[in-house]
Amino acid sequence: MFRGAELAGRAAPTLALRPLLIVADFDGTLADLVMDPWGATVIPAARRALRRLAGLERVHVVLLSGRTAPDLALRVRVGGARYLGNHGIEAGTLRRRGRAESLHAAGDPALAVYEPDARRIADALPRLVREPWLIVERKGPAVAFHYRAAPDVAAASTLVRAAVDALDPVGRFARFRGRRILELRPPGAGAKGDAVRALVDEIGPAGAFVLGDDASDAEAFRVLREMRSVGRLDGLAIGVLARQDLPEPVGETADVLLASPSECARFLASLARRCA
Repeated sequence: MFRGAELAGRAAPTLALRPLLIVADFDGTLADLVMDPWGATVIPAARRALRRLAGLERVHVVLLSGRTAPDLALRVRVGGARYLGNHGIEAGTLRRRGRAESLHAAGDPALAVYEPDARRIADALPRLVREPWLIVERKGPAVAFHYRAAPDVAAASTLVRAAVDALDPVGRFARFRGRRILELRPPGAGAKGDAVRALVDEIGPAGAFVLGDDASDAEAFRVLREMRSVGRLDGLAIGVLARQDLPEPVGETADVLLASPSECARFLASLARRCA
């Protein structure tokens, strides 16, 4: 388990490489996990560090989240960064000193056919799960059901999954279970690993850091480690301990662990100082 400044020292050789790619998740990585996902706010030191890094030549800053790209941009507000929402199926770039409200996010038009069913399930599930802890996140062709505040997480997970199976009995949507969340996504829509692979193919970075805290981030970690193993880049897959219940895939795929989102902010701040 590392502290931010300590890990930045270890990462110094990768930090010197160009192009440099920095990919960060939001919830549990740049922001503390809170019971209400709509209450999540970026740690100010992380925002300042990302703004400095995004202003450097041949440094590419990418925010990659399960949230929609517009929602992500409004919470992070870092100009010069790329915002990949919905696990990478939405993309937009915010110009330097641009207003987050102006972000235009392009999605895959082929997935629009799933939007009516996603809306139907989002509307119907709260009638089957009449619990105050249920939060529905609508994301165009996808929908996520949060149960972070449930007193019995295992029971809540079972209840939500049963309701989803009743509303989508033929399995038109793929199910993705994360940290106290069940998400429905169009099959073949891609995930964070696909997004990181596409970024590496496009940018051709010599060095990369990928930061995240959940099972979806583990997919991105695997891609980074695969690229590193064949000599395409150097870099680190950095897991963040957002809570004590570290998802098993993160522990298995991260090269190193940071102790908290606050230590993640300190790590990014140290990177920014070293680059400057």
